[in-house]
Amino acid sequence: MSVYTCCQKNVLSVKPDAQIRFVAELMKEKNLGCVIVTEDHKPVGIVTDRDMALRGPLLCDISPTALVSSIMTREVKSITKDTGIFEALQEMRTAGVRRMPVIDGAERLVGLITLDDLIRLLAREMSDIARIIGRESSPDL
Repeated sequence: MSVYTCCQKNVLSVKPDAQIRFVAELMKEKNLGCVIVTEDHKPVGIVTDRDMALRGPLLCDISPTALVSSIMTREVKSITKDTGIFEALQEMRTAGVRRMPVIDGAERLVGLITLDDLIRLLAREMSDIARIIGRESSPDL
């Protein structure tokens, strides 16, 4: 199973020249933990709620028009949409991240995979396996 089957496909993205205040309001309004920063539909950065909390207020105090590019993580690690679930977990662990943009063959943003998405998927799979085992088990045992 590929990450594309369980990733979020409606991903909020902004341009690098979006103002921090605007992005913060979007994240609050949509209850999002991150926004992908794109140029020509390709991920060039990521801004998380942690970035907003730690760096956003200081920059907005200095300049009310501060840009999201000033606080985004530029070395964003992406994953291709045909990557398997296990490999995705390994990539996230190696990179030390909880979220990764999902890209197509042309490196365009097509989704977002989060650790929570993968945990929910694995929980459903484990539940299905438990049901199968339960049906196959003898009721006399």
